[in-house]
Amino acid sequence: MKSLLTGLALVLLLPITALAHSPLKSTSPADKAALKVLPDGITMTFGKPARITKVTLTHTHGEANHADKLELPSKKFQTSFQLTPTFRGHGNYKVDWRALSEDGHALKGAFSFTVAE
Repeated sequence: MKSLLTGLALVLLLPITALAHSPLKSTSPADKAALKVLPDGITMTFGKPARITKVTLTHTHGEANHADKLELPSKKFQTSFQLTPTFRGHGNYKVDWRALSEDGHALKGAFSFTVAE
């Protein structure tokens, strides 16, 4: 009986735990966007406050491939971050990121966009 109650409690707590994380809600440029001009910057918006711990911007154009670790805009927990990297021109860009949610969970992900010639 005691193990049944413990199991039931765990099942009921799972949805609450899942909602506590801070998923990446949106990006600008959007994932897989095809742009005609270079963006002014990169915006990352989380569903709940998070702290970005690492962002790498990789640019590929023809045979050239450059990866730059971006300067973090803030060490505070917040929902939106503005990054202002130096873009290397036309080509494919990939943003790899890591963050920490307020509840202590490590988050990571990536998104990409293309700037046409």
